[in-house]
Amino acid sequence: MELLKARAKAEILIVLELLDKRMTLSSSEKQYMSTLSKGFNGEVLFDSYMEKYFPTNAIVINDVSLMLSSTSFQIDSIMLTSDTLYLYEVKNYKGDFTNRITHFLTAAGQEIENPVNQLSRTAMLLSKLLRKWNLTLPIKSFIVFIHPTFILYEAKNTDPFIFPSQLKYHFNTVSHQSGTITNKVYNVAEKLIKETQKELPYQRQLPCYSFELLKKGLLCSQCGSLDLTITTKKGECRTCGKSTSISVLFLSQVEAFKTLFPESLITSNLMYEWCGKMLTKRRIATLLNATFEKTSYGKSTHYL
Repeated sequence: MELLKARAKAEILIVLELLDKRMTLSSSEKQYMSTLSKGFNGEVLFDSYMEKYFPTNAIVINDVSLMLSSTSFQIDSIMLTSDTLYLYEVKNYKGDFTNRITHFLTAAGQEIENPVNQLSRTAMLLSKLLRKWNLTLPIKSFIVFIHPTFILYEAKNTDPFIFPSQLKYHFNTVSHQSGTITNKVYNVAEKLIKETQKELPYQRQLPCYSFELLKKGLLCSQCGSLDLTITTKKGECRTCGKSTSISVLFLSQVEAFKTLFPESLITSNLMYEWCGKMLTKRRIATLLNATFEKTSYGKSTHYL
């Protein structure tokens, strides 16, 4: 199996998780973060199944975001074999559901949209896009329910569903049918990667935040607590007991700052404030000098 595009955590999820440790998110923001996190965890689990059960000829492209005219759509995973494009949408639902024509019904009676509707739309748009590029390849699309506790009542054999217990058989079957990857298939893969969008117009906006509003300090690498005991070499969390080297604690917070404030310059004074004055300015300067490139402009010094 040849992985041409690895899966990455969405930037909006990374930022929300960083903000959640330093400010109070609204209930809707927390729910959105939780939904994104569950989805990502499900996709990572799916990747592990694919890697385990599909060792032979195939090209895998994850996190595909495409545009057709003014219409955007996303695909969790695409697998290209010698003669077919397999499209996978991963759902990390758990618990009991009942299949209806237009929706799923939870055990609590809540209606959620039947993911087949989204799958059909995505497959149609992808097919149109391939034709626009003058590329032809049959598309087979599936919804993968990855959570081991998920049960769907009244599912039909004709439904494009794959359940956890079926993944090994599915990948083995596809593997046995796949031959040598041709240049035509590589052309499709390269075009998909080239056209993948970094940002989509419908992505949700981040909550408003500023340096002044965020909590300052070094965060535990395990639980995210700001309640640490700092020694010469380590920081020990009073909440979970995790012990982490000062350099790891500090550098992780420099990276967090760079993610949250990409336009700001990294200076020792700013990092002193960002880390809640838990380290001396001299120690911060030493850590920065050891890791980053130092740039000076007159009396101003920052790090790249």
